[in-house]
Amino acid sequence: MKLKIENRDIDAKSLLAIGQENDNTFCVISPTLDLATAFQLLHTLSLHLLNAYTISANGGQLPKEPTEEQLKTFTSIKSQLYDMYNLAVSSVLEHYAPEFELRPDITADAIAKEEERIVKEKYSHLSPKEKQEANQNIQKFKKELLKQKARSKAKTAKEIKDAANKVSEV
Repeated sequence: MKLKIENRDIDAKSLLAIGQENDNTFCVISPTLDLATAFQLLHTLSLHLLNAYTISANGGQLPKEPTEEQLKTFTSIKSQLYDMYNLAVSSVLEHYAPEFELRPDITADAIAKEEERIVKEKYSHLSPKEKQEANQNIQKFKKELLKQKARSKAKTAKEIKDAANKVSEV
């Protein structure tokens, strides 16, 4: 079966369509589409979406020779989208196979305790000046975590850009 989409004749045997109608998202996949091709289509779509939102959040264009501030904003936008995509893919896998865990024998609490032990051990060997620098870095890290938390609430390209600009202001 052939479909006409944007002046193209599309063979329905290789169809993967994703859309939205009345706030409902849908996906149509041809039963004859092989898994490797389906994944290639989905990953290509994901890459193009990330690139499109990066460009859109950056004002619709990427400067050929960006200033340091533009580069910082651009990097912040990419970082936020990277984190959002990572979270989305993790969520898909969690919904698909909640019974699978990468390392069920290691709990978040056990990881946090071990990290704390390592940090305390390294901290105890620092000179007073190094300890002061470490404490300053901890404060910077805390501020960055708060900024990331604010950015994670962004949904649209404009919100992503606004969040990225807030990061470059601090």
